[in-house]
Amino acid sequence: MRRAQRRRRMVRKNMGYPDIERARDGQAALRRIIESYAGPGADLRALRRVVDLCRELQDAIEDDYCREKVRAIAEYSAELLSQAEHRARGPLSGIDFLRRQIRAALELLQSRLYSLERARRFGQQFAHAGFGAIHAIKR
Repeated sequence: MRRAQRRRRMVRKNMGYPDIERARDGQAALRRIIESYAGPGADLRALRRVVDLCRELQDAIEDDYCREKVRAIAEYSAELLSQAEHRARGPLSGIDFLRRQIRAALELLQSRLYSLERARRFGQQFAHAGFGAIHAIKR
């Protein structure tokens, strides 16, 4: 299993979008931190790492939607990792609610990164096929 993951990662890196790869690596690291949080109680080391990863993610991708999701991840993570007690929200415990919100934002970020990569690839294929010149003429 690890060999297959390593191979996929190498193939992706060879295809070219280092900013998207950096963002994906950061997103995966954030997911691992959140999943490994045992709670309850503050984990200031994990919080510091989350803040650093969120900054790196925002620096890696110049996309407003991604930045919005990273901001949400940072805010929910700060609440999760900095407090000993978490306020319950409806039937969910505070920890479950915050984890659910962070996971949802991470999934949306992952989806957006995929969309950005596909748009770039489609754009390159479109330009290589000679349609770039036609598109420029239509303007």
